[in-house]
Amino acid sequence: MPARPRPIRLDDLFELKAVGRVAVSPSGQTIVYELKRCDQKENKNFVQLWRVDVPSAASTRNGEHIPRPRPLTAGGAWSDTRPRFSPDGTRVAFLSTRDKGCCLFVLPLDGGEPLRLTEPDGFAHDFDWSPDSRRIVFTWQAMSEREKLERDGKYDELKKRPQYKHVTRLFHKLDGAGWWNGNYTHVYLVDAEGGRPRQLTRGSYDDQEPRFSPDGRLVSFTSNRVENPDLFPENADLFVVRPSGGPSRKITRKKGSCRGHAWSPDGRQIAFIGNPGGPNDAWKYPTTVWSVASAGGRPRSLTPRIDNECFATTLSDVVTSAFEVPQVVWSADGRRLLFLVSRRGATELCSCSATGGDVRTEIGGETSIHFLHQARPDGPIALCSGDATDPGDVHLAQQRPANDARKPLNGRPAPGRAADRSKARWDVQRLTFVNRPLLERIAVVEPEPFTVKSKGAEVHGWVLRPPGFVRGRKYPAILEIHGGPQAQYGHAFFHEMQWLAAQGYVVAYSNPRGSTGNGNQFRRAIHADWGNLDYIDVMKVADWLAARPYVDRRRMGITGGSYGGYMTNWVIGHTDRFAAAVTQRSVWNMVSMYGTSDYGWDLGTEFGGKPWENAAALHRCSPMTFVRNIRTPLLIEHEEEDHRCPIEQAEQLFTALKVLGRTVEMVRFEGESHGLSRTGRPQNRAERLRRIAGWFDRYLK
Repeated sequence: MPARPRPIRLDDLFELKAVGRVAVSPSGQTIVYELKRCDQKENKNFVQLWRVDVPSAASTRNGEHIPRPRPLTAGGAWSDTRPRFSPDGTRVAFLSTRDKGCCLFVLPLDGGEPLRLTEPDGFAHDFDWSPDSRRIVFTWQAMSEREKLERDGKYDELKKRPQYKHVTRLFHKLDGAGWWNGNYTHVYLVDAEGGRPRQLTRGSYDDQEPRFSPDGRLVSFTSNRVENPDLFPENADLFVVRPSGGPSRKITRKKGSCRGHAWSPDGRQIAFIGNPGGPNDAWKYPTTVWSVASAGGRPRSLTPRIDNECFATTLSDVVTSAFEVPQVVWSADGRRLLFLVSRRGATELCSCSATGGDVRTEIGGETSIHFLHQARPDGPIALCSGDATDPGDVHLAQQRPANDARKPLNGRPAPGRAADRSKARWDVQRLTFVNRPLLERIAVVEPEPFTVKSKGAEVHGWVLRPPGFVRGRKYPAILEIHGGPQAQYGHAFFHEMQWLAAQGYVVAYSNPRGSTGNGNQFRRAIHADWGNLDYIDVMKVADWLAARPYVDRRRMGITGGSYGGYMTNWVIGHTDRFAAAVTQRSVWNMVSMYGTSDYGWDLGTEFGGKPWENAAALHRCSPMTFVRNIRTPLLIEHEEEDHRCPIEQAEQLFTALKVLGRTVEMVRFEGESHGLSRTGRPQNRAERLRRIAGWFDRYLK
């Protein structure tokens, strides 16, 4: 008799693995993928490359195809990321930190040692193979002298030198990346067999996303080369340069963002995911699919009726894919494009006509597609896809004609759905079960969806009941608020919420106005007006939660991080109905955020201007303004290397509440950035959860 599943534990965080970026071979028979693991002893996160071969019809067990994943690279104290097959299918290129810095490597698929193509005195970021598999184009940023000494462990030499940062740029730091080192990122070309790389671009700007044209005669890339790019950080245009070098040529005549670009099979068009907004009005538009003639011109919107973001915005604390934009996928005949859309808590695979319109949902349902890749226009697509009860695994999606009545490749109905208007079906075959050993031992709670009406809007949410739920019993409850605010909760796994439910809490989470996934009007409803409609929505969800017969309304807590921390601060400054609160990496004072956050000046434009021009608007939307009203016991959790919501925000909040004699404590995590809950050191991630649960246990139990 199988053992009864146990509740999820805190240390299961160390056992959970996350599938990341995927790459399918040109033959469609092999997929290489990132597998992230936590090393509890080393207190670090590492990424290893694994491969899985698509099983043949002969390799079955009880009618089910059984793939056999195995490591492709050696698992060590480093991270191997961004795998890509050569077009001839014989090699895999990837980035690795094994030689310190971040270098570009090539590994023969049939075995052998990886060949390093770039020097460790810099950081390789992105790359692409030439169509003939002979060259690789990549972006690279040189190290500073200080970074070289730190890399080599020469700390005694560092101590002998002046310790300072000379800042000349407005955009001089980035959360998770740290301080700008004074060197720009440019495009380089290197022979796949090794040799000296050749620099293709230069100048006082950063270049990203290098891509070969289908004939190999041009290299495209994105770059922000407006007059003052730091004042418009989201802007990017497409440029091309010859592999032999020479001047770059601008392709796009537009304003706004440009990511995930891809050449059409005939090389005449380039599609990308973008937003047409300028420095002060990007908030008006969703980020959707565009195309431009590769000879140059004004881009054309291909999805004017799509009202949601065309990339993954679904949050998780295991798979960290949100806000990464994968490359647009062209059909073999160049008539259609495939891309992701975040909608109603899910991230779906959709398509549109290359001439515009005719949008279809290809693979959807209550799931989140985190990453995708296609090696050739007529080949299968590799996916990393998961849901609320499983972090995610590698899948292979193959399209077939509508008149093909074969069963799905894996003998079971494929997850998701094909749109009614689609003239083709998709077979989706699951190839990995990376967390099966753990998930078979623990009781994972299935979220229950709900909706509430809130002042002209419908707010979607989910609730988790504790494992072993007993009818008639009253449970304490915790309301979670996501960050962003332009993100969404939904069909993605959260260890944090599952673990809090296992501690005996009812856990509720929702997507109030300002969230993605419910249309552009819903997303921009709180522009320059934080703390109004979003607060009303959050409190309507709190009302719904308090009305559950299994919730003790006197023992409800509230928590959230980033914008969710902002809203936690705002809520407890406007109501005393929560018995305890935990604010995480939060926003407290909009005025000081303007000058201290890595994107603070850009955020400030939303609220009516600069602090010295319209401080009243920033004060009106600052939780600090209502500090005298706060009487809820509050735990402040913050990271000391947070550049997005700097630690001074937490310090101001803590000081104010201490002076007022309120119940408050602060936990500061050393050496961690804004993304601690997702990418921080394992022991700090676990300690964060202990502190959150401990605070709620003190006041709710």
